[in-house]
Amino acid sequence: MALKHFGTDGIRGEYGSPQLNDGIAYRSGLAMARLLARQEDSPKAPTLLVGRDTRASGLALLSALAAGFEAGGGRIESLGIVPTPAVAKLVATFEMDAGCAITASHNTSKDNGLKFFQKGGTKPTETFERHLDEELDALDAPGELEFGEIQDADCGRAAEYSSAILDAFPQNMLTGKRIALDCANGAMSSVAPGVFERLGASVEVLGNNPNGDNINDGVGSECPQAMSTLVSSGGFDMGFAFDGDGDRVIVFDQDGTKLAGEATLGILAIEADARGQLKDSVLVTTNQSNLGLDLALAERKIETRRVDIGDKFVSRLMIKDGYGLGGEESGHIVIGEFSKTGDGLYAALKIAGLVCESDESLKELASFYMSFPIEKRSIPVNSKPPIGSCPHLSDTISRLGRELGDDCRLLVRYSGTEPKLRLLVEAKQASMAASAIRDLEQAVEKDLA
Repeated sequence: MALKHFGTDGIRGEYGSPQLNDGIAYRSGLAMARLLARQEDSPKAPTLLVGRDTRASGLALLSALAAGFEAGGGRIESLGIVPTPAVAKLVATFEMDAGCAITASHNTSKDNGLKFFQKGGTKPTETFERHLDEELDALDAPGELEFGEIQDADCGRAAEYSSAILDAFPQNMLTGKRIALDCANGAMSSVAPGVFERLGASVEVLGNNPNGDNINDGVGSECPQAMSTLVSSGGFDMGFAFDGDGDRVIVFDQDGTKLAGEATLGILAIEADARGQLKDSVLVTTNQSNLGLDLALAERKIETRRVDIGDKFVSRLMIKDGYGLGGEESGHIVIGEFSKTGDGLYAALKIAGLVCESDESLKELASFYMSFPIEKRSIPVNSKPPIGSCPHLSDTISRLGRELGDDCRLLVRYSGTEPKLRLLVEAKQASMAASAIRDLEQAVEKDLA
């Protein structure tokens, strides 16, 4: 059953819209406090650890969320502006009852959102997410409430995230390396450059001047050209571009070429398997990942396990079956030795460390991977009826599946965060992919125009 408020990753929308506003934040806080109180069955007040990215609307949402959580009998602690993976990590470190990152990830500054974490720093289970959605939906809108100011300074715990990252890698690991970083004018701005420098790297940084309105604005993981141009100017060993909240990372080789997310995942999987640290030689990825990854890893006797799109589904399968590595081609990478959710900074440092240990460049490490030709479209829609109820589209999907066979992959889905329909076609030949995407576009126009 579809959830009313929660999408692919929490609650997200334009700030001030019916999907995301101060009232939604208040009710979310109240719903979370009530749900935790029932589940914990403990006399102590439930605790919620909260961090936010650099969006101007974050402080208002924090105030509303805190008011709701405290109205439900809970106690809140604010980390201030921190990356989303810091919230997840510190929820586990300090044994908090839950966490929340106030962020819209890679979206522009007009949007914001609420990403929740359960005890242990995990993404919500399907059951917990459904119960929270139902609890939230059952609450009345709070009306014209005035939310008092909240202490937004770091409660003293945020530095533990950087310390945990640094403790996980050898001192001076990056000495002699020149590395470019793009912090998207987001939450990594005050964290990532310092961590890389303390590990010995010479660092040049883009997108580290947040002003509340410029997050992801021409920089970051969604705008790779800025980083590509910088790295290709020469003298860099590699580059990394984060998204606004830092839970994903895009990797660039020494020539400024953007690595496919599948190549990054594959590098990590091959290294972990060589060390005997990849359980059952399995990499967890999503239905979005290119078939070229499956073929390249199969040659090395590494299996891919696919789940629905969304890093929460990656994390859930990893936790359920005990797998240690998974991720999405979009840059979410979950490395279970450190965290149960995606962490762009930790993943970037793992890649950087492999380059330092290897006799090969990053370009050479990524050369194992060749993608299938791919066509993608993102089509705005006014509504999201079930795909199966769209006659032309469902018929076209079935026909193309029969005609193209096993050497092709079709993916048709609604975005979990935007009013859009996503189309993807992969095939061994570019002409086949181009023809198939045209057929799908025509079917969408007939059913959803």
